[in-house]
Amino acid sequence: MDRPNPKEERKKKVYEVITFPVPFTLEVIKENITINTNTASKPFKEQRIHKAFDSYLKAIQTNPTNSKNYILITRLLRDSDLSHLSKSNLKNILNILLERNDVPHKELANVFNFLYSGEIISILQKLDSDFSKIKLLLNDKVIINAFKKIIFCNLELEKLLTKVRRNMCDYISRNIETINYLELQFITALGEQCFLNDYVYSSTEEENMCLNTIIERCRDGQLSEINISILSCYFPLYKLLDQIPSLKFINSSNKSFKELIELQIKEPIQEIELSNDIKKLGTINDNISQKVKVQYEENPFPRWRYANYSKSLKISFTSQINNDIKPNYINQTLQDGQLKVLIAGCGTGKQILEAQKYENSKITAIDISLSSISYAKRKMNELGINNVELIQMDILKVNLLEEEFDIILCSGVLHHMDNPSEGLRMLFKVLKNNGFLKLGLYSELGRKDIVKARNYFINKKIQSNEENIRNFRQEVIGSKLNYLNSLKTISDFYSLSEFRDLCVHTQEHRFTINQLQETLTSNKLNFLGFLLPKPIKSKYEDYFPEDRKQTNLQNWAKFEEKHPTTFLSMYQFWVSKTEN
Repeated sequence: MDRPNPKEERKKKVYEVITFPVPFTLEVIKENITINTNTASKPFKEQRIHKAFDSYLKAIQTNPTNSKNYILITRLLRDSDLSHLSKSNLKNILNILLERNDVPHKELANVFNFLYSGEIISILQKLDSDFSKIKLLLNDKVIINAFKKIIFCNLELEKLLTKVRRNMCDYISRNIETINYLELQFITALGEQCFLNDYVYSSTEEENMCLNTIIERCRDGQLSEINISILSCYFPLYKLLDQIPSLKFINSSNKSFKELIELQIKEPIQEIELSNDIKKLGTINDNISQKVKVQYEENPFPRWRYANYSKSLKISFTSQINNDIKPNYINQTLQDGQLKVLIAGCGTGKQILEAQKYENSKITAIDISLSSISYAKRKMNELGINNVELIQMDILKVNLLEEEFDIILCSGVLHHMDNPSEGLRMLFKVLKNNGFLKLGLYSELGRKDIVKARNYFINKKIQSNEENIRNFRQEVIGSKLNYLNSLKTISDFYSLSEFRDLCVHTQEHRFTINQLQETLTSNKLNFLGFLLPKPIKSKYEDYFPEDRKQTNLQNWAKFEEKHPTTFLSMYQFWVSKTEN
């Protein structure tokens, strides 16, 4: 496929001078930014980012109670080159965002890394000779909040935190020196970081011996905040309750320590209690379904604390689908008043939050894992969400719901089934005529490098348990497996549960676009469009200007061959069901 000449085949782009009228709202900003960043000159892009960023700040200053503003500025920071923005302003907005609990803090990893990773690394390097330097970290509220809300995706930082954790464990196990209040604050923050990343950091036999000493000390009644905090850096504390039953009744006036206990003991216990009341439908008989269930019972996925949720952010389902499938569009309204939504494979509930933006919706969310769905139930209770029915069941038994849905969301699920086509067929049965289905499926081309890691485990017959995953990561980090170095650039590499889901899942199918087309045709599903960033869709337009709706899957297959990382995460797309 020859690259077309954009001057000949692309319609002319008009670059507007950006002005932002008062009041500063992100709706106004978004409507006024019409620049195509794919073809704009570098200075012009920088000017756009500057103007947008400054206007976002003003929007927040003008209307600080509008939660929508914080969600959208988070996306700007995630997607922009930050090097030309004021570091002072960046630190200010990062501090504001980390103080809030209604934004997806994971998306702030890049801006935090840009602003603070060098400073933190420099301080951590000095801790071996002078641990009092820890106060330099603790004096900055942004850093402490980041430990508790952002999974760090930085190899140098991981190495240093692993080393500091090891040294602290040794000191505490041997009572070498007294741990002061500031040092305890750091250990509790590190415990929260390790809980967030599912204890992905490696440990040594010496550390294991030290931990056994500390556990025995706790069993003997020395249940100090110091001992408990260092244990929280290696194990989720609720999993130590059998060994140390008195952990369940620990009290403290230390705010950070209380937060740690809430996160690692009280919330998991609450999930276990909630699991007793989760509705269950049918049985899980399929062999692969049972194996997948075991994986997600061990590692509820994905682990999250906060996400982009705003009770006031409501749009019609038509608007949402049209936003996703641009430049294609649909024009459809509901026949009755209430939108019935099925989330098939809801996991720990993040998709439920995304579906909350649909106006007047009733949501049914199903998942095979009781641990994951209990996690989702706790989060829904916390957020006061009451339009969701949670059910533990297999997609293969979805007909037991005895209901049809206007919209079905099923992202990252079917490719983990024994027979994805059978799963899709079952969903098709409960989708209303003229209903809409959002799917997410792995790309054969997009996962080319990830499959190499998967094959490493398969060929060496290595079980995908937690210890083996940690050992494998160390091989990659130590550059003993150079052909897998690309894994280090993927954020999922820095969380044990996310890495397990990414690379060594119990079951995985991958697809080509041609296979997608065959599957959709056989199920009478109409392809509406991929969910992709605007620059990629603009590039596609360069190649295929005649495909104005961008729905020609044969063209997309050619495009992916030319740009194999286009669907690195997965194919995500909308389809509609034609009437029988």
